[in-house]
Amino acid sequence: MVALLRHRSFALVWVAGLFSSVASWLLLTGLPIYVFGVTGSALTTSAVFLVELLCGITVGSFAGALADRFDKFRLMSCVAVLQAAVVIPLLGQSDHHLWIISLVAGAQAVLTLTFDSARNAALPRLVEPAHLVRANSVVALNISVGRLVGGSLGGFAITRDGTRYLAVGAAVAFVITAALIAAARWAAHHTTADPATPDRTSSFLTAWRHGLTAMLRNRAVRVTIVSVALGGIAQGLFVVLFVVFVSRALHADGTLTGVLRGVQAIGGVAGGLIVGMLGARFSPRLLMSLGATTFALISLVIWNGPALTRQPEWYIGLFILVGAPGIAYASGAFAQIQQSVPDTELGRAFGVYYAIYTASQGLGMAAAGLLGDVLSVVLMLNVQALLYLASGAVAYVGLRSVRQQRAAVRRRATVDVG
Repeated sequence: MVALLRHRSFALVWVAGLFSSVASWLLLTGLPIYVFGVTGSALTTSAVFLVELLCGITVGSFAGALADRFDKFRLMSCVAVLQAAVVIPLLGQSDHHLWIISLVAGAQAVLTLTFDSARNAALPRLVEPAHLVRANSVVALNISVGRLVGGSLGGFAITRDGTRYLAVGAAVAFVITAALIAAARWAAHHTTADPATPDRTSSFLTAWRHGLTAMLRNRAVRVTIVSVALGGIAQGLFVVLFVVFVSRALHADGTLTGVLRGVQAIGGVAGGLIVGMLGARFSPRLLMSLGATTFALISLVIWNGPALTRQPEWYIGLFILVGAPGIAYASGAFAQIQQSVPDTELGRAFGVYYAIYTASQGLGMAAAGLLGDVLSVVLMLNVQALLYLASGAVAYVGLRSVRQQRAAVRRRATVDVG
């Protein structure tokens, strides 16, 4: 992993992603806390999450298409500057203008999807193909670090002076992100071959539709997206039912809920480091299947654990463990798409990836909301774990058949040439 960070352009993109992740988690943590503190309404607070979710579903694939139409580094820099500008309204007295917070949250959701899609699409230019899994694991590590740092700072900043400190902190982090990406662009253009010129001969909507069609025809991408969709539904179930599980099954309060969500990021950091060191030994298919399966098995232990013990220490340890396989799965999924899609279509591929994942997560959240008070929470969370098992099985079986099909095509081509 140290050797990977010696690539100056990649190291700069990675550090930029870290600042971006911290800023995003500042807002993701701080804004809902502030809205609930002002209104005391869980319904109003949930509207912030709903706006982010809807924006991700409706605009996600369009955001990814921008990365194929423009220079990826310049796009990331511009997006980071826009993210800094978008938080400026939070410097005012926003307690009587909660619609402003919703607009800021929605805009940040779209801009974050654009930034992440462009960054993931740029990675194949920055590192060798053999190092893609490691690169993705190091990038995914930023999410866990951002949650630890940004989540903590977000809760602190919101108690100081409304949303002002929150806005200042996020804006500064986004400006630093833009500067680092600009430096990475300069380094990349001096150390790598010139990228292919983006195709702008067709309209944006035509290129977007062409990209979606290409994704649907790519069997490896289809299998990956199905696996990701199953995981998204499972994650949506978890987001809603986790709080219920802590209250009803563990008989604990919100303190343990916060601790368990926080320590999961520790496992994510450890998982990123482990995959960064060992990831090159595994194919993306194996990382996806092993990550999802391990996640499912640990989840089954957690959800059925109250039958044996409700000791908080036991669950803290398990939640640390469950953070690692999630990083392995995400690293494998990103690498699978990067290896299966041409560079000129990677932005649209990741746009579709994020849009499908967000929509699936919304479906899981809706199912949890409708059935959470009707069915046993342990039963529904066991279904959540089984969905992760299905996600791993789809990745392993489906991508293996894709590999076998490609090998058969290559053998036929060799025979025809002979």
